[in-house]
Amino acid sequence: MTNDGAKRYCHNLDIFALILALAEYETTHPLNVELDGVNYAGAYRVMSGSVIVYFENEIKFAQYGTHRPEIIARWLLTDLCRKADSRKRKAVKC
Repeated sequence: MTNDGAKRYCHNLDIFALILALAEYETTHPLNVELDGVNYAGAYRVMSGSVIVYFENEIKFAQYGTHRPEIIARWLLTDLCRKADSRKRKAVKC
C-alpha cells in the first residue's frame, strides 16, 4: 500500500469512527420505572462512557464503568422521578 493509500485508509477509518460515535449519541432508548405503583417514562443515551437520562425537563448523567448502561440509566431515572415527586408534594403543601 502506498503512503497516500495508507493516509486515505486511515482517514476513512477516522470518518467511520466519527459516524459511529454520532450514531451512538443520537440514539435514545426509552426507559420506564415503577415507584410506589406509579409508572414513569424517560429516555437515555450512552455516550463515551457515560449514561445520560432525560425525564420531564431534567437531565442527569453518570459514568457506567463496569455496570451495564441500562442499569445505571434505571438508577438515574429513579432518582429523577423521586426528585420530581418530592417537588410536587412540596408545592401542594405550600
